[in-house]
Amino acid sequence: MRTLIIIIFFTFAIHARAVEGESFSKTTQAQGKQFTSEVTWGQLMKTPVWSSKDNFPAISPRQAEKAATAKFRKFLKYVKSWDGWKCTDITLDNPYEDEHWDYIVVFGPVDPDRGDLNDSIVIVVLMDGTVIEPSITDVK
Repeated sequence: MRTLIIIIFFTFAIHARAVEGESFSKTTQAQGKQFTSEVTWGQLMKTPVWSSKDNFPAISPRQAEKAATAKFRKFLKYVKSWDGWKCTDITLDNPYEDEHWDYIVVFGPVDPDRGDLNDSIVIVVLMDGTVIEPSITDVK
């Protein structure tokens, strides 16, 4: 019995360490640039949980949009005009299927004169209000 308990403990410990090193990312493209937002398991685990007994998450979609919009303004040099871009989608995301959630906030052009309608920039907002800044690379 003691051996079984030790095996279970080490199996759990190995799994926990593997999960700690994991991350997920959201990648989009806009006007010849690639925007990648990467969130580590550790970052997500430090945020408030959204329990099934709670009616609402720690921050509202509107709060997530405001935080993401402030960060998006830093990327205006990559888009033709802020006037032609807006928040087009806000999605609750549960990447590890537990009680830690985040928001995926998408910005895109609303007018073909302001950019390719397939272009978008995704910004991840954690439930503690942290905005994950995307890394930017040239599309090859």
